[in-house]
Amino acid sequence: MIKRFLTLGAVVLAVMAITLNQASAASPKASQNRQVTLEKLAVHQDDVQAELCILMPSLEPWDPYATLTVDGKIIPDNEVALINAKDPAVMKSQTRCYLFTFPVSVAESASPIGVLKLEKLSLEVQGGLLSDEGAAAAKARLQVDQPQLDFKVVAKSGNGGGAYIQLLSKPEGMSDAQAIQLIQQASVDEVPGNWQTEVELK
Repeated sequence: MIKRFLTLGAVVLAVMAITLNQASAASPKASQNRQVTLEKLAVHQDDVQAELCILMPSLEPWDPYATLTVDGKIIPDNEVALINAKDPAVMKSQTRCYLFTFPVSVAESASPIGVLKLEKLSLEVQGGLLSDEGAAAAKARLQVDQPQLDFKVVAKSGNGGGAYIQLLSKPEGMSDAQAIQLIQQASVDEVPGNWQTEVELK
């Protein structure tokens, strides 16, 4: 039996960034399939931070995922913060701005140009696995293609809180890791980002 711990958290950042002019943000090399605006870019000694304003598919709490490619290496964001997250008006608008942090030392890179890409947007279905409704929705989805796969979400006791996935049954030959992955996939909706642009790093 495998246990996969689920955690919830929010990261709040405060940064000083340099503002790009509109001509750079709207470069002809940028793909505009999804409405995304690069508002700010800041290059630090150990990381690069980019503020993107994104038109979400709906008013629901979508989570964005972005990457920065430098010297052919794809670097995923390791921190994402919703700008003005404490303002109630933010979640009432489909356009939301996020600060992405990429752990990379630009000084060690050979190329002065990187490619910033919005990879995808994800949304926990009905509150995700930590809610009874979300767990039930994931089970209903799994019944279509994996009717032998069953699980429950068990709350942890103690000060740490949180929860983990406990597998109750799975198809013969399926590993625990594969089962957990299928459960997690069933608990979220995803849409492609369809946006990228080149950025000057030096």
